[in-house]
Amino acid sequence: MKLITLNVALFEANNSKLIKFLKAQKADIICLQEVVKEIDTTVLHEYITKKPIDLATSELSYTFFGPNSIMDRFDMEGFHGHDAFHFDLEGLAEMGNYTKSKFKITKGQNIFVQNHFTYTTDRSKWPDEDYRAVLLTDLEIGKKKLRVLNYHGIWTRNKLGNEKSFEACEKINSLALEANGDVVICGDFNLFPDTSSMKIFNKNFISLVDKYKVKTTRPASNELNKLDRNVVDYIWVSKSINVKSFEVIESDVSDHLPLILEFDI
Repeated sequence: MKLITLNVALFEANNSKLIKFLKAQKADIICLQEVVKEIDTTVLHEYITKKPIDLATSELSYTFFGPNSIMDRFDMEGFHGHDAFHFDLEGLAEMGNYTKSKFKITKGQNIFVQNHFTYTTDRSKWPDEDYRAVLLTDLEIGKKKLRVLNYHGIWTRNKLGNEKSFEACEKINSLALEANGDVVICGDFNLFPDTSSMKIFNKNFISLVDKYKVKTTRPASNELNKLDRNVVDYIWVSKSINVKSFEVIESDVSDHLPLILEFDI
């Protein structure tokens, strides 16, 4: 089986790249973050990513979209390399995590680990006031079961986390340990590997970015790539999973790099 996790980049008009990449990969399971689904018809089409993703992966018939919040614009000083960052969708849209699978989803939950699903057009208090959920899907693969946890983590500028991110990871770890079968935990956690939050998973799961000594999960253009290690995207697997291959591939499909896992359970 092939699983891909990728933050598809909320602020980029990259639909053509996404379609080409996903069609070429032919994955069995995809776990995506920052996916945009329009509410208003006025939302700029180049920033709506759910429809293009569905177009590129029509063979993945089992789907679960979990919105974190509703937004129409985003303004922040000193963000994404800009003194005054401004982004306008020109209409209301849902933003969240998206899991698609060729295997039957027997259970799906969108579980909030910070705050709750919220309609907001005021982002002035972000990131202190944010809305984050982990998307839980239980898959039926033959006679076996696989729990997939797809998460987009709480943002901190230094990627070192805080009390909220630690509590979120504790909750995700508990959900993983409750699974009746193997587990994959993945996503953009917005945290560096050596943080206390990331170490929560190490007792019961294998961090593939650590096992394979991954140096970065961001493109060369990312402002933090001057660091020795710029890893914020992860895949953890149960110790019983047979990992056939794992790689982080160089790509311009997004402002994050795709993580690709081939495995058996």
